[in-house]
Amino acid sequence: MFQMVTLEELVPKDHFLRQLDAAVDFSFIRERVRSLYCEDNGRPSIDPELALRMFILSYLYNISENRLCEEISMHAGYRWFCRLDFHDPVPDRTTLVKIRQRWGRDGVFADVMRQVVRACVEAGLVSGDVLAVDGTLVKARAATKSLEEIPPPIPFEEYLDRIKEQDGQSGDGGDTPKDGPPPACGSTTPERRKAGDPNFRNEKFSNATHRSKTDPDARLYTKGAHQEAQLRYMVHNLMDVGSCVIVEAGATRCSTAAEREAALEMLLSVKRMGLNPGYLLGDGNYTAGQFLCDLMELGVEPLVPIRGEGEPMPTWKRRTFNLDQMRKRKEAVETTRARNHARRLRASSTYTRLRLLRTRLEHGFAEAKEYHGLHRARSYGLLAMDIQAKLTATVQNLKRLVRWKRRRPGTRVEAMSGQTGAIRESRVDVTARRGSHLPYLLRSSVVDPRIVSASVTWAAGLSQRF
Repeated sequence: MFQMVTLEELVPKDHFLRQLDAAVDFSFIRERVRSLYCEDNGRPSIDPELALRMFILSYLYNISENRLCEEISMHAGYRWFCRLDFHDPVPDRTTLVKIRQRWGRDGVFADVMRQVVRACVEAGLVSGDVLAVDGTLVKARAATKSLEEIPPPIPFEEYLDRIKEQDGQSGDGGDTPKDGPPPACGSTTPERRKAGDPNFRNEKFSNATHRSKTDPDARLYTKGAHQEAQLRYMVHNLMDVGSCVIVEAGATRCSTAAEREAALEMLLSVKRMGLNPGYLLGDGNYTAGQFLCDLMELGVEPLVPIRGEGEPMPTWKRRTFNLDQMRKRKEAVETTRARNHARRLRASSTYTRLRLLRTRLEHGFAEAKEYHGLHRARSYGLLAMDIQAKLTATVQNLKRLVRWKRRRPGTRVEAMSGQTGAIRESRVDVTARRGSHLPYLLRSSVVDPRIVSASVTWAAGLSQRF
């Protein structure tokens, strides 16, 4: 009738959750979120470390928050990882939703991701020499039929005329003034399709004229004529190609310039973390002249597939003293110089060897969509999509860290037990390792030995340069 069992007996010794628990210490989250809770008022919250472990399980195994609470009730391994005994109650789903929203607004999940990246750096997994950047489209939790027309604004004179008509000043003056808010701004079309009506024939949708009633932050977007325009978000990843660790991630609304703007923001973020990347791999979306100028101002060399031969430097027959024209001329010269510099890099053996490593970023996106649910947004709104992007990248990095420490038991460190802060220079010196790590990347596939020899010589000179 009674069986004596313990959680330790039910969880296999070589289970991935045991390896993850041994590799990472999540107790730092308590100090990080202490300021978000009141210590002497309101109901006590659940343990923040328990909430973080539940979020990691949800994204690691692609389980919804509603189903996660059910699975933890029955799964011994999940209970063991969450530090719950057989008789301990499991937090409710609504509690997780409120915690996710509160932590997301305060940037907690961004700090969690940075802590995992710091753990990878301190373990010797990440060097940060060569980074790759790209974006992918993620479907929003909204259908095309949820689009509704944005009410156009009316001129101020028309609004005053309507007020006069309501007050009885434009007619005989005998009408009783009507109380209430001003009339809703809208088109004069007598009948318009309501959001949710599936019959939208002969109706043209545009981001300038329509918004989704379900998810107003989503935008209609397609990457080419072969795709159908759907409500989507754009997720951006910045990856260390040597280790496949995602050093920064985020989500934005879809636009033509979103990838370049997000790339610059993520590069600034990783520089604040202490990494000093030397090269950035990108596709054709990152060949804009102004983006190349901004990239080189940060001290990062662009390795992008820019087409064409060298451009002649722009010249003008007459001088100008107009400040606006002088600024435009200076920008034209700088962008031309940046594009020519990118073309020279593209013709070098460095680009020939490193460009193949950019596919590792595509593999990371495929892994995130296939195994961690990034093919579709979990919730509504840009904030929820950004949280999903960061947590998905976090669990991918945890998998890399666990595999690295399993293969190299001597590198086991307490990487996350301290408070958040900059990477300790005594433990990690990225600049000193720059010249020694690049030859490994250049030898990662079968190449001509002469190219490898030239690349190693180039890498040795690069270490002296930096």
